[in-house]
Amino acid sequence: MLSFLTVSGLAAAFASQLKGTDEQDFNKFQSWIKEHKKEYGSIEEFRTRFSAFQEILSTADERNAMNIKAGGEDNVHGLTQFADLSNQEFKDTYLMKKGYYISRLHNETYLEPLRAGNVDWRNQGVVTSVKNQAQCGSCWAFSATEAVESWGQLQISYGLTPLSAQQSCSCTYQYNGCNGGNPQNVYKTAIQNYGGEESSADYPYTMNCGTCSVKSSTKKYVNTDGYTNAKYGTLQTVLDTVGPPSVCVAAESWNTYHSGVMTSCPGSTDHCVQAVGYTNSGVSTAYWVVRNSWGTTWGEQGYIYLAMAGDTCNVQDDINYPNAFSP
Repeated sequence: MLSFLTVSGLAAAFASQLKGTDEQDFNKFQSWIKEHKKEYGSIEEFRTRFSAFQEILSTADERNAMNIKAGGEDNVHGLTQFADLSNQEFKDTYLMKKGYYISRLHNETYLEPLRAGNVDWRNQGVVTSVKNQAQCGSCWAFSATEAVESWGQLQISYGLTPLSAQQSCSCTYQYNGCNGGNPQNVYKTAIQNYGGEESSADYPYTMNCGTCSVKSSTKKYVNTDGYTNAKYGTLQTVLDTVGPPSVCVAAESWNTYHSGVMTSCPGSTDHCVQAVGYTNSGVSTAYWVVRNSWGTTWGEQGYIYLAMAGDTCNVQDDINYPNAFSP
C-alpha cells in the first residue's frame, strides 16, 4: 500500500513522532516540568496544563511533517518553554493582537534572486545580546529598539549600550503596547519626539507598557530622524549593504520551534524581530538568521533560522530601519 501514499502521507510517515501514549506523554511532561521548574497551584491546573502539553506534542509532530513536505528537515519543532500553553494561549500572550500592527501597503510580489555568501552582523560588534519581552506582545518595540542599537553603532559608534525597550513600548501609543504596534512608529514618536533613547539600565523593562516616563535630565544615547522602509523582497541586499534591520513576521508556529531551519510557516504577520544575517554557502538549505526576543532558552540560543527560499514567515514583507544620529 505504500505506493499509494500521497507525498503528504509519506512526509508524515517519516517524521519523528513526539506524541505517544498517555503514559509516555505524562513522563515527558514530568521531565519538562522539572527542566523548566514549573509549579501549578491545583490539581485542576495541572490537568489543564497536561492537556495543553499533549496538544503541543501533536502540533509539533504535524509541523515537523509539514517542514519535511516543504523540503526541509525533521526535528525542527519540539518542546519549548511554551509547551504547557495551548496554541491559542500562546498567541494571546506572546504575539500581537489583530488590528494593532498595520501591514505595509505594497504591490510588489518579486523576490530578488538569492546570491551565494554568508553574512553575520553579530560578528561586526553591532548586535546586542538576546532580550526577553516576557508575557507581553511588545515584540514590535524590541524589534525597533534592536534596530536603533545596531544603526546607532553603525552610524555614530555610540558604544553599543543596550537601549530602553520600555521607552519604545511606553512612549509610542496611548494604549498599552503589549497589544502590538509598528516599529516605524517607535523611530518617529518614542525616540525622535523625546530627543533620543535612554539606556535599558536607566529605563528598564517592566513587562507592561504603561505610562511614558522619559526624563529630560537622563542621558540619551541615540536619536532618530526618520526611517527607511526597504523594498519588499530585498532582505539580502539590506543585510549585504546596510545592516541588520527590523522585520515583522508570521510567528504563530514559533511556539514549538526547537532548532534547525524552518521551511514551513503558516499564518499572518503577528510578531516583529531583527534579521542579523544569512547563510547561503556550505549548507544544504540556505537560511536567514533572525534574533527573537523570548530569551536565550528558546530556539537556537534565542535565534531562529528561516529558509531563504520564498518568503518564509513573511520575513521579507516589512523590512525597516532607522536613520540614527547623536542626540
